[in-house]
Amino acid sequence: MRPLTPRERKLVAVGLLALAIAALWAVVVQPLVGGFAARSAARRELLADYARDQSLIDQIPVWRAQAEAMKATDVAYAITAASQVQAQELLRQRLSATFVGQGSSAPTVEDVQADLPAGWIGARADAELTLSQLVAGIRQLESDKPYVVVEYVSINADQAFHSGHAGPLEVRLEISAPFHLAAAAPP
Repeated sequence: MRPLTPRERKLVAVGLLALAIAALWAVVVQPLVGGFAARSAARRELLADYARDQSLIDQIPVWRAQAEAMKATDVAYAITAASQVQAQELLRQRLSATFVGQGSSAPTVEDVQADLPAGWIGARADAELTLSQLVAGIRQLESDKPYVVVEYVSINADQAFHSGHAGPLEVRLEISAPFHLAAAAPP
């Protein structure tokens, strides 16, 4: 192999220097700078989390006041009774009284527990009503307190279909409502 000329030696030296600088950059400088950048991004994210959390903490008094206001209206959204059995009876009585109040003969009312979440009770009634009585009864059920949810309505108009005259409808109506146990009176 022939010896390198001074120009070639300078080029090799510059190349080795560039390689050494690149290696120094890759091994020392880039991880150091990357660590600073990563910590800076993490710090910005933590500051954003802190600001968001502080905003939530500042809203606690508002939420507490809203919770108290909601507690005061709890009686409008749930049946309060000493036991679940008593709450079921109150719901059945309400459903029966609504249909009788609309002019129906005594409806058949029974408990329903299928597909209801915990803390809810249900009742189903079968009755014969006219359409206007049915609409008035449903309106009354939905507007009187405590509010109930009309889960299911089935209307059978076979008598009117066969006779050709408007007649009573065979109606099955299912309602549900949450219930709360009444607080025991202190001795």
